[in-house]
This record gives sequence, C-alpha cells and structure tokens, in this order.
Amino acid sequence: MKKYLSIIAAALLMGSFSSCSDFLDRYPLEELSDESFWKTEKDAEMAVSNLYNVLPTWDVDEAINSDDAVHGIKWAAGNQSKGVYDPADYGWSGEYGYIRQANLVLEKIQEMDLSEDAYKKLEGQARFFRAYTYFTLIRSFGAVPYIDKPLELTDVENITRTPKDEVYAKVMEDFDIAIANLPVQWDEANSGRITKGAAMAMKARAALYYNNWETAMTEAKNVMDLGQYELYDKDNTGRYKELFWEVADGCDEFILSVQFNAPTRTHYLIGWECFPTLGWGGLNPTQSLVDAFEDINGAPITSEASVYDPTNPFANRDPRLEVNVLHDGETMYGVTIKVAPLSSSGNTGIGQHGDATATGYYQQKWLDPSIDPQSTGWDMGKDWVVIRYAEVLLTYAEAKNELSPLDPSAFDAVNQVRRRVGMPDLQNTDPTKPTYCGTQDDLRKRIWNEWRVEFALEGGKRQWDIRRWGIAKDVLNAPFEGLRYTLVDDPNAPKGDNGKKCILYVGEPLKLAGSHYEDHNYLLPIPQTEIDLNPKLEQNPGY
Repeated sequence: MKKYLSIIAAALLMGSFSSCSDFLDRYPLEELSDESFWKTEKDAEMAVSNLYNVLPTWDVDEAINSDDAVHGIKWAAGNQSKGVYDPADYGWSGEYGYIRQANLVLEKIQEMDLSEDAYKKLEGQARFFRAYTYFTLIRSFGAVPYIDKPLELTDVENITRTPKDEVYAKVMEDFDIAIANLPVQWDEANSGRITKGAAMAMKARAALYYNNWETAMTEAKNVMDLGQYELYDKDNTGRYKELFWEVADGCDEFILSVQFNAPTRTHYLIGWECFPTLGWGGLNPTQSLVDAFEDINGAPITSEASVYDPTNPFANRDPRLEVNVLHDGETMYGVTIKVAPLSSSGNTGIGQHGDATATGYYQQKWLDPSIDPQSTGWDMGKDWVVIRYAEVLLTYAEAKNELSPLDPSAFDAVNQVRRRVGMPDLQNTDPTKPTYCGTQDDLRKRIWNEWRVEFALEGGKRQWDIRRWGIAKDVLNAPFEGLRYTLVDDPNAPKGDNGKKCILYVGEPLKLAGSHYEDHNYLLPIPQTEIDLNPKLEQNPGY
C-alpha cells in the first residue's frame, strides 16, 4: 500500500535549524540527532529558538487582500487579492514543520535534567508557538489536523481534520500554560523572546477573532495591568510617525517583535515599498482607506458636521492619514510626488511607469527618511513588529463594549489610541459633537474604524478583521476606486502632455479591478497538495 508522504509527513524529516534573531545567532546550523543532541539546556534552547522563525517577517503585502490597498508592483499581486481562491495556491507545510518541532521540544525536555525555571521557560515558549501556529491554521482553514506529538512517517496516513472548536480549546490551553510559565521580562541576552505579556496578547487576539469577548477582554486587561507597555509618544508630541521607523525599535509599545540587525540580518521593506523609481512601487492605498480617516474634529468625512473639503482632501484630517498615505505635492527623499496621468508627472504619475500608482496614492508608513531607499532600503535592520500595545487597547475596547455597552473603560481604551495623535475623544455625553456615540453600535462602528486607521497597511490585519466582523462580502464586492481627476485642454501644457492638464480630486474616480468574495471564502481552501497526498483530508465547502 502506498504511504501518504504528505506535506505534514515531509515536515517530520526536518532536522536542521536556522537562526531567527539576535539571541539565536549564537547557535550554529547543524544536523541534530538524539545521540548528539538533547543533552544540555543549551541544546533545548537552540531547539526552541528555531520556533521563532514561524513568526511573520514579510506580511506587509497582505494588505492587498482587503479593501485597503492594491499592489503597485503589479506582478506581485496574488490571486486572493483578485478574489480567486485557488486550492493550489495554499500550503501549510511550514506551519506543521514548526508544530512538529514544538511537539519534539515538549517531549524531549521531559527527559532532560533541567532546573524548574529552565523547564518552565522552555515549555512556555514551545506551548506559545504551538498555540500561535494552530491559531493561524484554524483562522485560515477551519478544521485542521491536530497533532500534539512528534509523529513517525507511518502515522501520517491516518491523519484527518480535527473540528475547529476542539483545536481552539487546545490553543487556549497552550496559551494558558505559556502565560503561567513565561517571565514578564527576560534578561538582556535573551531580549526578544516570548514574554508573559506577548502570550496574553496573542491569546487575546485569538479569542477576539472568535468573538470570545470575555477571554479577549480579560487577557487584554491582564496585559494592561502588567505595567510593562505604553503607547509610543503617548503624550502626542508629534512623533507618532517615528513608530514605524528604526528609531522606535525596542520601544515600550512593541510587545512582540522579530529582531533584525543590519548587516547580519536584514530585509528590504523600503526598497520594495518606496515609489518608483527610488523603489519598486509598494502598496497603493485605495480611496476607501483614504476616506476612512476622520476630519480633525473626529467627524467621519461623510458627516454633515465634517469640515472635510473634497477638493483639498488632506487638509484638516486625522494626522494618521499623512503618516500612511503619500500623495500629490508631497516631497519624499528629495522627490516631489506628482500623480497626474501625464508625462510631466514623471515616474510617479498614474500609468507613467510599470509600477506606478494604480490609485493615485502611495504608502508612506514605512518610509523612514533616515534610510536611503536605493541602498540601505534594501538592507534594513528594522525589527518586524508582530504585536503592539495599541492592539491590546483596541481589543479591550471592542470586547468590553460587546459585554458592557458604552462602558467608560471601553471609551478610555480606544481614546488612549486617539489621544496620542491628537484626535478628540469618543464620548456619550454630548450629542452635539461629532464624536458622540449614543448606542453600542455607534461605539462598535467607531472602534472598527479605529482598527482600520491605526493599523492601516500593517499586513493582513484588515483581511481578518473584515471576516470576523462579517463585512468582507460587502467591502470586497464593492467597487475598488482611486482618486478622482479630470483632464482638460490647456494650450500651455508641457510638451508630451498632449495639450492637457489635470485637475485632481474632481471628476470621476479611478476604477480598479477590485476583488470578489463569497460566503464560503470565510475559510480558505485546504491546500490541494495535501488532499492529493491524503484523500482523508476533505476540502472546505465551496471549493
């Protein structure tokens, strides 16, 4: 009988470890075996250290899987961003490799002569990563095979999918053990390892996704009560934009980060994200995202009370809009951005370059002015942030409002995020102000929008939020648009502009290809490679 050498089975063969972070670089790459390994505490630390590689280090482009952005680098736009969910596009081999690794650690440390403190720290980290990895799997695929021991190849043919609720319960159990065992802080030599606060925050994230309000609220509050974290520039001295630059690495807002350190461990975020031709084009914010930012008085721009001027759309807006969106007339890296679809705009104009903006906007969030996009922008040492404290505050606010509508502590949590950029408090005492939230749903919708604008263009957050809120079908099937513009005749137009000039923000919007979403797309398809190798793994409905 043919053995099902599935992707999960292939992960059983993984015997080498790769470094992940500063504290991991001490360990060499080598082949490991029971005869030469699992002898000392250092051996176990090395095995645990490899698990850190499962954390995301390049997820920024996942913003295109939502209504927030499209890709300026046209060839880099995957099928899912276009509404095509092809089972052949997905995989879970890496995830199950790390699960197998965590299971091996949990088995082997029981056989080792370790101090109680060392054992707890090793177990806490392994439990965290197993929980984190299974959470990402069930969020994507629903029911998945649950494996809690290092399997042999002969065991693989019997693997079937475990109901999502059962896996979720196991995830919560692992997070609880991690929280109990992990320290609030590590020593300097181990800075960057998973802490108690990181485990609490990730548990809160998982609970929030499944509307487990009580757990989400409790764990978020537990993080808040640790007293270890605070918002960067919480007193609003105008430094919020620095939060996304290298200068902020190691700040108290970052609860969990993947460490980078040029020149030994680098990435190329700015080279990829900068506008052409200083970079490759990066993300292009949609008009929908631009419109989500309130006016400076806290009014949605569609409100009659708004001071928003559609012909001068970046004036009198939430300051986070300027942090996120690079627009016409701004100067960055010595280049004045021009987006009109005319030759005189140069490479930044709509349609004037293969990677030029499709929406009339470029992303600005990651463009650190201290980094040259054409040199160090391809060799960056900025840490990759996985969880920051603003997420904890918004988790608490959302969950508390669901449990206790309009609770003062929910207002306080969301308002901490707003105050640090100078936005007025949401409130339920003065209905004459645009920040008034008189019902639970009023506050719910404002919190939802706060998630969007605070975490705009930060990877895949928005794609999961619109799923858990049940609005993905509405927003992904709505028209995707860019800015409005009108071309008019101009006898004095520069040569090459064909006698035209462009009036921005007036006229019809740019029409984009957009996306598509059906109810069954709440779950992604089970990877076709897995089903081909193991027919007992049934496909999700609709695929």
